[in-house]
Amino acid sequence: MPEGEEADLAAVLATQLGRGGRETRLSLSRALIALGEVVMPVLRAAMTGTAPGVRQHAIATERLFRDPEAGFGFAVEEAKRLVALGTADREG
Repeated sequence: MPEGEEADLAAVLATQLGRGGRETRLSLSRALIALGEVVMPVLRAAMTGTAPGVRQHAIATERLFRDPEAGFGFAVEEAKRLVALGTADREG
């Protein structure tokens, strides 16, 4: 990818958040994380959206970005809990 186009790619990839099964979501999360810090604004925007699946996937990706050792399964379960409790948009 040409230097400086990471944010544009992150925006395009973010349109796919919440789609597919576990492996597809994990693959997308890894691709977003590989882009680095430029994904954070895109993820934060998706975390405040109205579609629960998108919010959960964005939260899980952000958690995985911050703590890759936690694992995707743990991040997904935490994201589901946050969305169910309605606290995802208050998380920082």
